[in-house]
Amino acid sequence: RGYCRSMCSVVGRKALGKIVKSTSRCIYENLAYEEHLLRTHNPEKEGELLMMWSNRPSVVVGRHQNPWSEISLTEAARRQVSIARRHSGGGTVYHDEGNLNISILTTQSSHCRKKNLQLIAEAINGRFTVNVVPTARDDLEMQPGSRKCSGTAARIARGRAYHHMTMLVDVDLQRLSGILRSELQERVRSTATRSVRAPAVGYLRQDDARDASVDALAECVADAWSTHFERVEESIVDVEGASREIDGVRKAMDELQDWEWIYGRTPAFELEIRGREVIKIKNGRVIEAVDKSIVGERLTEELLSRLL
Repeated sequence: RGYCRSMCSVVGRKALGKIVKSTSRCIYENLAYEEHLLRTHNPEKEGELLMMWSNRPSVVVGRHQNPWSEISLTEAARRQVSIARRHSGGGTVYHDEGNLNISILTTQSSHCRKKNLQLIAEAINGRFTVNVVPTARDDLEMQPGSRKCSGTAARIARGRAYHHMTMLVDVDLQRLSGILRSELQERVRSTATRSVRAPAVGYLRQDDARDASVDALAECVADAWSTHFERVEESIVDVEGASREIDGVRKAMDELQDWEWIYGRTPAFELEIRGREVIKIKNGRVIEAVDKSIVGERLTEELLSRLL
C-alpha cells in the first residue's frame, strides 16, 4: 500500500515546492489532471507538488471496487451525483463543494503517508478549534468520538507517487450516508475491495470550528506545506481548459468518463436476483443467467429494474 518504514523525518528544507489550485469543480477533470501530473511532472527536478480542489457532488470508488455494492445508484441518479472510478486503491468516498481534496505528488522514495497526515493534522489543529489525529489505517479522525473526517489513498507509478485525500469541512451526513449505502450490498458476492464503513463520521464545522471553510483549510494546508521548502511556486490552473487543450489530460478524462472504466473494470461478481437466482457478471456484463436473453447485456439501472 505504499507505506513508509518510519515517520520519514526530513532534515532541513527542500529547494523547491509547487502548489496547484484547480478552478474546476468537475470530478473527471480534476482526477484527469492529477493523473496527468503523475505522468508528466518530475518532482525530483521540478519540485514536489501539492494540488488542491473541490468537486460538485460526486462519488468516487477505488480502482478495485464494485460500484454496485458500494453506492446507491438510484439515490446518486436522483440527486444528480457523478460517479467516478479513480486510479488509486482504497475505499469509496463522497465529494462535494464542502470538501477539500488534497493530493501530494513526490518521488516514490519520498512518499510517506504518515508524514503527510501528521503535517495536515497539525495544520488543521493549529488553525481551527478541533482535534484531528491520524489513525493506524492512514485516515484522519476527529476527537472526541473517533469521527472519520478524511479517507486517504495512494498511487505509485514510474518512480513517482501521489497521496490524496478528501477532507470534510461542511457536509450533509444524511445525504452522504444515503448515497454510500447500496441497496444491493447483501445481494453481491465479490472479491472486490470492500469499503470499511466508519462507525462515526465528522467534519470540521461540526464542532466549534464555525470559521472553517474550504478556502481557509486550503490556505492553512498550503502555509504548512510551504514551510518545508526554501522556495514555493503557486499557481491557479484552469483545469477545465487543460482538459480540452492538453492531449494527456483529455485522454485521461475520456477514460475516466467511459462506462468501461467506471463499471466495466469491476472485478467479476455474482448477483442474487428475484427468486434467489444468481447471475454472474464480468466486465460489467451478464455472462451467465437462466434467462439467456440477458447474457451479454450491460448491468444498467434499466436491466436491474427488470431483474429485481
